[in-house]
Amino acid sequence: MMSAYPSAVLRHTLVALLYLTDAPVVAQAQTVDQVTQPAYPNPTVVNSLELHKANLRKAETGDAVAQTAVGLSLIEGDVVPRDLKAGRVWLGKAATQNHVTAQYYLGQLLMLDVLGANPADLTKQLTEGLGWLRRAAREQYRPAQLLYAQTVLDSKADNPFGHSKVEAESILLQCADTYRPCTYHALARLDREPLDTTLPCTANERCETIRRLLYNLAASNDAQAMLRLAGIQGEDSTYWIRRAARLGHPQACLDLAMQVINGQVPLQPEDPALASLLNTSAEQGEVQAMYLLGQLLYEGKRIPYNRPLAMQWLERASAKGHEPSTVLLEKMQAVTKLTPVPNPAPAGEDNADANVVQLPVLLQSGGQAQAVTE
Repeated sequence: MMSAYPSAVLRHTLVALLYLTDAPVVAQAQTVDQVTQPAYPNPTVVNSLELHKANLRKAETGDAVAQTAVGLSLIEGDVVPRDLKAGRVWLGKAATQNHVTAQYYLGQLLMLDVLGANPADLTKQLTEGLGWLRRAAREQYRPAQLLYAQTVLDSKADNPFGHSKVEAESILLQCADTYRPCTYHALARLDREPLDTTLPCTANERCETIRRLLYNLAASNDAQAMLRLAGIQGEDSTYWIRRAARLGHPQACLDLAMQVINGQVPLQPEDPALASLLNTSAEQGEVQAMYLLGQLLYEGKRIPYNRPLAMQWLERASAKGHEPSTVLLEKMQAVTKLTPVPNPAPAGEDNADANVVQLPVLLQSGGQAQAVTE
């Protein structure tokens, strides 16, 4: 059996939230995957009673799209009074015609038990609901594939309501190749399993699956996927870090900046400047980037000297509890207090040292301050 179901008080709220929040996802899936046309041809007239009446006339002639629209309208209760049982009937008519959107919504309706089945009929209703989700999933309707896989794989039962977890996992991985929500869910499941790092990724089926899914995400400019690819054995780490940094990923910007600072790689023409890399990372909350940016601004070597801005970044990092920034900030303030102000040379007196100014320079290795003359 599945876990506890919502109480009668919550059922109407859940079904309203379900269809309001899932509608954009379904619309997106229909556009991207070209599964079917939306039930509502014009979003500006979704709440139109005239449209509902027009759909009802078409539904009565057997039009599955119109039947789905009528069913959802009755379940949502925005245009006409809510009638869950009548909505189920209309969705059922469309579902039996293999309309995958109707199967998807009907499956959810039954699985949520918003109809208040008695205990004797509950198992039958839940079995039917999961069955409709599987039918839509087998027709490669992406949202149904995701929901079906989540329901079956997350169940504590070995074969929930007679459904195979092996099939559910296969459906999820198939969906993950083309539908990003499935990709993210599949990766999350794979990440929960221990990874054998003693073998190269090419010899590890789980690692290869993760890499394949990450490639799919990287192809759609997912910077986080690129950064993860940088950490997989056998991948060109710097290549993926560069790509993610060019998209503004905070950790990738910091990593590339560190490689440049340490002389490991040069900046390429397509890369942001060093100051821009650190600033992008720091603006997104990376305290190490704040620290490095403050340090470099105070040194004035790789990027122009700017003491006030340097102190601002170090203060921000220090406020987040970054101890090296606090130490460096204190040293900068101490050096400032101790730096002597040169006396102007008397008129007509040759004083070659009058214009010597003590400038603090921070060494990268330990952030220590030393005085030099220029």
